[in-house]
Amino acid sequence: MMVYVLLPFKLNDIKTLVLQEDNAVLLAGKSKYNTLDLFGNDGNKKADRWNPPPIRWHDDEGRKKNKYRYPDIAYIFGSWALSPTTAELLRPVISDVAELLPLPFNDEIWYYMNVYNRINALDKANTRYRVYSTGEVSPSWIEKIAFLSDKVPHTKLFTMPETVNNIYYAEHYPDDNPNTFKNVIEKNKLFGIELKKIREY
Repeated sequence: MMVYVLLPFKLNDIKTLVLQEDNAVLLAGKSKYNTLDLFGNDGNKKADRWNPPPIRWHDDEGRKKNKYRYPDIAYIFGSWALSPTTAELLRPVISDVAELLPLPFNDEIWYYMNVYNRINALDKANTRYRVYSTGEVSPSWIEKIAFLSDKVPHTKLFTMPETVNNIYYAEHYPDDNPNTFKNVIEKNKLFGIELKKIREY
């Protein structure tokens, strides 16, 4: 089994999304929106209470945003927004584990990918945690993660309660089915996301 974590692809070369508020407001943590509630991986469906916030491309001062590539899958506050075309490609392969919630943006409808498939698959006995100089172990700072292989779903996106900012994907064996999340991304050369292998069993 191979377990991957979803990461932004070369963050320095790609446009990312933020709320349509002034950079100073966002940096000061004074946004009127709770980004964790909006985009957090809490394992719940959000369609019945979804009220999309206004978003824009991130443009911090001194960063020439026009030189950065437009992604098919954009990073937004620890989660992902899909372009209209990407949403149509991925909707059939993720509909049983994630919902696509509309995000009006630049005269288009993008989609926030809310992965609600939350499972208890952390192998606590074999997970390595950060140890401080005092000898105290940090229960929230994982340095090397381990999974209970019998709990991890095959070719499905999932989250875990202990690592709320991460979305995972696993293959129990290399899968040549073209209709999996990983294979659709690779086949269509969708730009913006990296599936980084973090564990192999």
